[in-house]
Amino acid sequence: MATNIVSLEAVTKSYAEKRPLDGINVGIDDGDRCGVIGINGSGKSTLLKIIAKVEPADSGRVVHRGGLRVRYLDQQPVLTPDLTPVEAAGGTREAEAYLDRLGLGGVTQPVGTLSGGQRRRVALAEVLADDPDLLILDEPTNHLDPDVIEWLEGLLTARSGSLLFVTHDRYLLGRLATRIIEVAEGEVFTHHGSYADYLEARAARQEQEQAEARKRSNLARVELEWLRRGPKARTSKAKHRVDKATDLVAAAAIKVEEREMSIDLPSRRLGSKVTNAHNAGKSFEDRTVLRDVELKVPPNARWGFVGPNGSGKSTLLAMLAGRMEPDEGSVRIGETVHIGWYGQDPTPMPPRTRVIDAVKEVAEEASTVDGLVVSAGDLLERFLFSKPAQRAYVEELSGGERRRLELLRVLADAPNLLILDEPTNDLDLDTLTVLEGYLDSWPGAMLVASHDRYFLDRVCDDLYAIRPDGTLRHQPGGWTAYREAQKAEAAALKAQRAAHEAAQREARSGDSSGSAGGNKPGKLTYNDKREFGQLGVEIPRLEKRRDELHLLLADAADDYEKAQVLSEELTAVMTRLDEAEMRWLELAERSEASS
Repeated sequence: MATNIVSLEAVTKSYAEKRPLDGINVGIDDGDRCGVIGINGSGKSTLLKIIAKVEPADSGRVVHRGGLRVRYLDQQPVLTPDLTPVEAAGGTREAEAYLDRLGLGGVTQPVGTLSGGQRRRVALAEVLADDPDLLILDEPTNHLDPDVIEWLEGLLTARSGSLLFVTHDRYLLGRLATRIIEVAEGEVFTHHGSYADYLEARAARQEQEQAEARKRSNLARVELEWLRRGPKARTSKAKHRVDKATDLVAAAAIKVEEREMSIDLPSRRLGSKVTNAHNAGKSFEDRTVLRDVELKVPPNARWGFVGPNGSGKSTLLAMLAGRMEPDEGSVRIGETVHIGWYGQDPTPMPPRTRVIDAVKEVAEEASTVDGLVVSAGDLLERFLFSKPAQRAYVEELSGGERRRLELLRVLADAPNLLILDEPTNDLDLDTLTVLEGYLDSWPGAMLVASHDRYFLDRVCDDLYAIRPDGTLRHQPGGWTAYREAQKAEAAALKAQRAAHEAAQREARSGDSSGSAGGNKPGKLTYNDKREFGQLGVEIPRLEKRRDELHLLLADAADDYEKAQVLSEELTAVMTRLDEAEMRWLELAERSEASS
């Protein structure tokens, strides 16, 4: 029988006019891996903070099992700025090993000088190394490349302790969670099982709610008809009928307000020419980011671009959008193209702009796909901004609400070429699901750069990977097809090396059998043995540095000079690693043959 380790009893939390948690009750058992979901601003992070006891509840009780060890990773962790990464992560060997895997091995500069993404990885290494009874993670995959996310998946799956986490990465959620906690309208709904199980249960729950809403609506109509019969019907004996009618009408009205997000905005007509790149290249100082880019984007493009941060994805999108000129070659954009740009960085808006005014700047009103003309306020309601929320200032929005507002502004302008640069950052799962469904029938062209594996699989028909030398590699299909192709190439390369080494052994065997005297066939000389031992030390060091460089490149997106140096070092490390591995295998086989 599962043992309860955390209990929340009638917990309430309010901020100004918002009450994300309203008298909730929830428990966490030993061994639970709970994924927390909900729309932006629903209270997911608030719930995590209250469970971690880093923020108090306004009322109710938060009870931890005696001696429970809890560690919490905030989206914006606070670290002592003058400590080194190893010191900030706890100073243990395990913390140092996690920092190595997260690309910060050997970094000795104070954490106060690191980028936000690097500081988050230091904080992640700290909470992982402490191995608590309950590990609480708020968006742990932010600023991580897909390879590192896959490593983190394996690590968290193997943990024996309990896990509570918020993530927009649906592959991580689907592979880790054994229980789902949904936060909505001040309440929490718990489902035991996987994320897929939860989705099925939620669909059934929504169908039941809709049936109940229809029943209430029908009863309300009957009662309204009774009320309209005139004063004679409303005697003191029928007062309960008046109360009943009032309650039913009010309940029906409330249900009308509880709407799901919907996107049904059209695009403009798009001609046959979208955007074409011919022999395009881009450099920053001494670093060539892109070279020899040949692309002809068709009107029905569903293209994704992948590569580590700093590899040139955003630069390529900016060139294809005409926001940045190539240094060589050309980019030509069709005359009918109207671009919708949804970038990584928030669009500048005066902080005291009201939400409704921010939309009116783009469109006072807009037509839906069905031809219905709706106001800016109606558009906001479709994007889950209630009427009171529409009067809020932009500076009062959460990060996710701000991103949802920006998405509305982009789509309300009716673009026909949609360019999305890391679109899943800060968007909740429901918004992403609706956006993906909208893109299924999107009549224009779409170009996207993302680290979100699920999103790439869901919306992309083709991927283009940016190689270290700045050229593009085309891969039909989404992320999974790309990864499978990578694995197949690695297997083919391994087989090729094995065949080459076998041929070398055969040649050496032939030479030895035809010679008189000399060393025993395959026997290692003194220098061979010395080299063999040195390679056993060098190869792990090269592998470690390779992984570090991949992650350091991810944090050098805005420092092109640094990224150039790192890219060149990575190329040299990979070349030397290949040579070292082949030589080690050769010496190992000779050693075995002579023993």
